[in-house]
Amino acid sequence: MNLPADQYFALIAPICVILLGAVLLACWWTQRRQVSARFLLWLAAGYVLPAVAVGAQSLMSNAQLAQWTLLTAGLYLMGSWCMAQGMAQRYGQAHASRWLGAIVTAVTLALLRYFSQVYDDLWARVQWLNLGMGILQFLAMPSLLRAAPARDRLEKALRWTYIAFSCYILMRPLMVWLVVPTAETGQMARSGFWLLTLAGTLLFSLWFSLVLLSCAVRDVFTTLREERNRDPLTRLLNRRAFMEAAEAVLTDRRTGPWAVVAADIDHFKKVNDNWGHGCGDQVLQSVSQVLLKQVRAGDAVARFGGEEFVVLLQRVSLEAAEHVVQRIAQELRRTEMACLPRAQAVSMSFGIAPVAGLPGLAAALSHADELLYAAKQAGRDRICVAPQPRPPVPPPAASYQDILV
Repeated sequence: MNLPADQYFALIAPICVILLGAVLLACWWTQRRQVSARFLLWLAAGYVLPAVAVGAQSLMSNAQLAQWTLLTAGLYLMGSWCMAQGMAQRYGQAHASRWLGAIVTAVTLALLRYFSQVYDDLWARVQWLNLGMGILQFLAMPSLLRAAPARDRLEKALRWTYIAFSCYILMRPLMVWLVVPTAETGQMARSGFWLLTLAGTLLFSLWFSLVLLSCAVRDVFTTLREERNRDPLTRLLNRRAFMEAAEAVLTDRRTGPWAVVAADIDHFKKVNDNWGHGCGDQVLQSVSQVLLKQVRAGDAVARFGGEEFVVLLQRVSLEAAEHVVQRIAQELRRTEMACLPRAQAVSMSFGIAPVAGLPGLAAALSHADELLYAAKQAGRDRICVAPQPRPPVPPPAASYQDILV
């Protein structure tokens, strides 16, 4: 098959894009058990469908382009919709606007049918197709605007690359009309417009896939780290992660003074025995939410095991720490446990001890445990706080006789 050099390039570009789509599909396959990874499947389709259309059109004459307009345009529009769907899912939306997508697709296909079968105008089809594709890709913008601020440069690059490419699709016919004023003569598949379209699509696909794969790899490592550091039931820090977080806090003197709180659910065994372990799990989850709600973002909350919880408070005195624990106890009394009878309340016992610094963390945890045990011995649903350290007593002033001696 002897093809001109520009047509070889026209075939190489869509093949490369299809391979990039296959890479995204492989990434989805490795994470297919995670619902959050489903966006990769949509983005892979967003790569492959338009690339198939590009490859087919690269071998067509202008007459064949008109004959197969609706089929190839359908692939382009479906690809744009899949890209919007994938980006919408990545940023927390179930799907992009389906009704608006259906309306844009129907109107675009109707216009393309008119300019291919009723009045053959190749460049009118180019204009309307690019306009429809750009609008479909912009359907993901509400999700991007409502998403939380980008946490790093990778996330910013991903968002702005998608926005820039959507704008490029909308503006592409105008830009090419300015750059290639004679594009409407000759074969479409060998025009400057077509080659510029292929080059822009290939460059975007390479850059977007690079950023997207980097974000996907980062997300995988973040998920693995979360699974390693979090208690699977309550999603609080586990013991190891708590010690790591405490090390970071206690080595920064700006976060002091510190206090550690040991807490234990009262009569938790009776909950499991009387209402089942499923109810016990619900109680643990509710208690965890109460603890998280009543502390600040920089404080560390962990489940050490069973019904035992530990909280590291920063920038707090013992008196202020006691106020925090009192709020926790009050909130817990007001919290209704759906699996328990209304008359059955859940309470906790607490021990609060100061932390002198990282070297004194183990001793502070042990001291808080002792205070927690004392709270339980005193009747449960109580708070035991370490005694405030007394200020040093200055030595008595020397008398006149002592000086003489």
